[in-house]
Amino acid sequence: MIIDESKQDTKLPAILKAAVRLFVERGVASTTIRDIAKEAKVAEGTLYRHYDSKEKLASDILQKNLATFTEFMDRKAFEKKDLSSRLRGLAEAFTEAYEDNQDVARFVLFSHASELGRLPKDMRQPRHVILDVLKDAIASGEVAAGTDRDLLQAMILGALGRVLLAKAHGEIRGDLRSKNADIAGTLQNMVGGA
Repeated sequence: MIIDESKQDTKLPAILKAAVRLFVERGVASTTIRDIAKEAKVAEGTLYRHYDSKEKLASDILQKNLATFTEFMDRKAFEKKDLSSRLRGLAEAFTEAYEDNQDVARFVLFSHASELGRLPKDMRQPRHVILDVLKDAIASGEVAAGTDRDLLQAMILGALGRVLLAKAHGEIRGDLRSKNADIAGTLQNMVGGA
């Protein structure tokens, strides 16, 4: 979980961890400030020193972790040179992020779509990374010129998100990282047909 270094020695890490766990289990709407404070073993006033509402707390958690995940995706995809390897990097980013911190990954996955309209317009998001991968692939001839990048990006992001959703609901068993080659191969088949 992303926590400002200056806040490491405060009650904030416990608050954030408790909030994420409760938001995933109950949803933001069904979680109260009192619930979060109790779970974090802090007074409600301590929580209010950091956030004036659970909605601002949820938004902050989402934005900071989404930004960090997007940077991670960028690194994983663009440390590679060709489309096939970059698709593998995208698969690795999603599976590693999920397996390394399932609560945060589930919170970002489940709340991202509903919060999309409230995110800052200039915020770089996972879709931008995929669009950049596709732009380079079109420029290099790995993807046909004239391909609808927005549509293909949505399909790739949808496929990756659905894998995480299936894992979260027990439809896929085992560590997702062991499935990176299969996921990347499926993405390559999607892109190859574009």
